[in-house]
Amino acid sequence: MAESKVKKAISVRFDPAEYANYSSMVEDAGLAVSDGLRQLVTEKLRQASKADMGKFRVICDFLWKTPDVAFPEHVGNMLVTVIPPQGLSVELLQRLVFVIPEFWEDSNQGMVESFRIDSAYFHRVTEEGYQRTSARTSRNVTSFHLLKSRWRAAVFDYDSGCTVEELESLIRTAVTSHFTQTIRCYLIDHLPESRLLPEKLYREMMSFRDENTLDEMMAL
Repeated sequence: MAESKVKKAISVRFDPAEYANYSSMVEDAGLAVSDGLRQLVTEKLRQASKADMGKFRVICDFLWKTPDVAFPEHVGNMLVTVIPPQGLSVELLQRLVFVIPEFWEDSNQGMVESFRIDSAYFHRVTEEGYQRTSARTSRNVTSFHLLKSRWRAAVFDYDSGCTVEELESLIRTAVTSHFTQTIRCYLIDHLPESRLLPEKLYREMMSFRDENTLDEMMAL
């Protein structure tokens, strides 16, 4: 009995001029546009499997706190340290734009965010063209960049029912995956320009920060 194939249809928006140029190129080569796109996906997956991630590490440290009366949902803080792979310089790592993972789950009341992590203000990327926000709720920006290869964030629990150990596991898994796949996409030239801060813009952003106090600000 032949194994059935599971097919998933997707809808993708293209710039009209770019689509016209691409379709003309592949069709003149005797390929359908769909075949060309499948070839692109296959090639990127091949490159991803061969990307040199040697020496890459993501270290997540947590400090849990006793909730206070003013902000009872603020239950802890997290410091993430990223050691880049061999193919990515420490300097360039700081310019990559990352996006905070979100934790939504289905419930009787629809999709609910039972807990959240949020960047310390000095990590946030708010510049036009590089800022990312949540598609599900109105909140602070979700885009951030590293400082000295580190990221400090707060943990908020909205009656998730999770233990501290469960929160750590869920957050560490999501954060590690996001850093890993973002860097992998960069190494295979698959990140959009909006996910890499230009050198000039990065220098301007850093000019407002006192590097002598960063270690103190990021300490748990």
